Amino acid sequence: MRRDVSAGMASVAAVVLAAGFVSVPAYGAPKPSPTSSARVTGVDQDPTSVHREDNLPHPLGDQQDALRREAIADLLSGKSAPQQRNGSEVVRVKGNRWVEVKKKPAKVDPIFSILVEFGDQVNPQYGGTVGPKHNEIAPRDRNWDGSATDDNSTIWQEDFNRQSYLDLMYSTKKESMASFYLDQSGGKYTVGGDVSDWVTVPYNEARYGSNNVVETEGETYWPFVEDTAQAWYESQLAAGKTKAQITQYLKQFDIWDRYDFDGDGDFNEPDGYVDHFQAIHAGEGEEAGGGAQGADAIWSHRWYAYPTRMGDTGPSYNERGGVPLGDSGLWIGDYTTEPENGGLGVFAHEFGHDLGLPDLYDVTNRTENGTGFWSLMSGGSWLNKGGDNIGSTPGYMGPWEKMFLGWLDYKVVNQGSGTKYEILGPAGDNNGPLPQAVVVNLPSKRKYVEYNTPTSGQYEWWTGSADDLDIKLTRDLDLTGATTASLDAKGWYDIEEGFDFLFAQVSVDGGQNWVQVGDRIDANSGGWQDLSWDLSPWAGQTVKFRFRYYSDGGYHLAGAFLDDLKLVKNGAVAWSDDVESGDNGWTSAGWSRFTGTVDEQVPNFYIAENRQYVGYDKGLKTGPYNYGWTDTKPKWVERFPYQDGLLIWQVDYSQDDNNTSTHPGQGLVLPIDARPTPIAWPGTCAVTPYNPQGLCLLANRRQPFDATFGRQKTDAITLHRLGVPLQVPSRPGIPTFDDSDPNRYWSAANPANSVKVAGTGTKIEVVLELGLPLGTSLIKVSTPRR
Repeated sequence: MRRDVSAGMASVAAVVLAAGFVSVPAYGAPKPSPTSSARVTGVDQDPTSVHREDNLPHPLGDQQDALRREAIADLLSGKSAPQQRNGSEVVRVKGNRWVEVKKKPAKVDPIFSILVEFGDQVNPQYGGTVGPKHNEIAPRDRNWDGSATDDNSTIWQEDFNRQSYLDLMYSTKKESMASFYLDQSGGKYTVGGDVSDWVTVPYNEARYGSNNVVETEGETYWPFVEDTAQAWYESQLAAGKTKAQITQYLKQFDIWDRYDFDGDGDFNEPDGYVDHFQAIHAGEGEEAGGGAQGADAIWSHRWYAYPTRMGDTGPSYNERGGVPLGDSGLWIGDYTTEPENGGLGVFAHEFGHDLGLPDLYDVTNRTENGTGFWSLMSGGSWLNKGGDNIGSTPGYMGPWEKMFLGWLDYKVVNQGSGTKYEILGPAGDNNGPLPQAVVVNLPSKRKYVEYNTPTSGQYEWWTGSADDLDIKLTRDLDLTGATTASLDAKGWYDIEEGFDFLFAQVSVDGGQNWVQVGDRIDANSGGWQDLSWDLSPWAGQTVKFRFRYYSDGGYHLAGAFLDDLKLVKNGAVAWSDDVESGDNGWTSAGWSRFTGTVDEQVPNFYIAENRQYVGYDKGLKTGPYNYGWTDTKPKWVERFPYQDGLLIWQVDYSQDDNNTSTHPGQGLVLPIDARPTPIAWPGTCAVTPYNPQGLCLLANRRQPFDATFGRQKTDAITLHRLGVPLQVPSRPGIPTFDDSDPNRYWSAANPANSVKVAGTGTKIEVVLELGLPLGTSLIKVSTPRR
């Protein structure tokens, strides 16, 4: 997928010089959320637009992601410089923590994949039917004669055998995971590995995928990984392999110390855990409707198995939970799971999570943001070549994701530097001589939130305010000599009712098993309240006690705050803690000592990239789709092109996610829509917070098809809703981005799309565009001098 751009360089340079320009060098599971029963806003109903968190929280991953964001910000600001450690580039953050910001050159990461079909045991708690086995997905109607069963949106083949997955993962002759990541990284990175043949777990799929339980401890998904590992190990023994042979085979998948367990900054060493593990299950994924299993199907996701066992299980030198691969000594912690007929898009998307990337779509399922098909980590995982399916060809990541992984070639323009000219190559030209993007640093943004004032002194314990938390605050309690006992505290909390919880737990076996004490708290306290947890049932013992806070994905409130804690035995205070003297016997896994107010400066910047129909970005021309006949042909899609040109993203570290349903016009990483006026069918539709004018809106996965800036006019397209056409005419190019008006690229009529810009007076102009095969652009960046 490489092309020669050297001739184009000379042509662009000649034009630049002739014009007088100078180029300047340079924890909760994806079960239904509070709103999951409601469709996203937008009247073109797309089964794949039902969003659910599929990048699930765990302490190690959450901490690592936060550190990596901080490391990137430090690099952009010049605060830090990378160091070399055994081939990788690493950055030290927070004094003594290391972050891998660029993998060793030409690294090939091993992936261990197991094909899994389901058994005939049925657990009454979860119900469902037996199976499925592989190759039971019903054939699709490819005889497209206008009938209701016409299907051009589902991947299907007669035999999903092992070789088909080896090709999907590692083929060098056609599109594969290996070729995608090699191309995406510009030759810096790819994957290798192996795929097992089909093994069978004991239970039916409903046991592992049912939505009848709201997971807090991985009640369905973690046993699926555990049973998969055991079934594979037993199949190897049954095939005549010795334990030594199995162990030797598995060692090839452990060459990376993902979390730097020994703190030496060397990530290129074994840590006892399989680096990347996939469980590929029989049947369809729930994210695509679930096929015959429906809501009992497993939703494709990335997670960590049994982080609750951290410190108790795992390799003897690195006990970080997980599940064992038999007696091999190797363990599985981080994992992804995908369906039998999963396309390359879903595999690439979930693996992006395994590399640390978040979902960029709005995970609340209330509405969609404007990331659409622009990124692999949003709808870009569902692209295609315009044939008989969707999801078979992934689109590229956006520039922030590539920067996050150390793969973006870019120049930096700082505020106050006047006018700069840059020549950009295509964003999909991942190994070319030109930068793919320009980063325009903006003034730091103040993040200020005043929650409360501690009841005494300056500090209190705080859970933090975020989605997907599962954090603990633990200590030993000596209850010997007591007949009655309680743990008392002052509490201030604002917790989403029914979905986020604060609760206390006791363990009498050193933390192996925990029992809840009292009721869970999920309410608004209305200020500081007296709280007490009765420990009398454990009087006379020494126990472990912990506060645990759990939040799901999609929506969160302020969280929980605790101050002035005390242990009362037989009516007398045995000890007290005003949180002023450090941890004072507590062990925190996610909680922090806090003053009641967040007041910090956070990074804020634009990234301008040149999206052209190059490499996997060819899918932007053939792959965006719309379900236009859901009442008569529910599996039939029409396709339309996303527009090539300059796509500008705003990165705002004052936001933790892209849930524009919660914070309209703001998000962590959002594309700026050059044409934010909503596209809508004639007529009136339901008024919602995300559609305040009652327009019959085109859903936001389609709205930003013309979000790019440039000098070329846009394509005219026609889309349908229940068979009714909507013609979107060609419109003139918009060559200049100007952020002087913060609301210029945001519409109150469709508040979840696009983003409110910084309002600094920054301008980015497309001066010159050269079409393919060159696909280069000359841009002018102007920042006001300060």
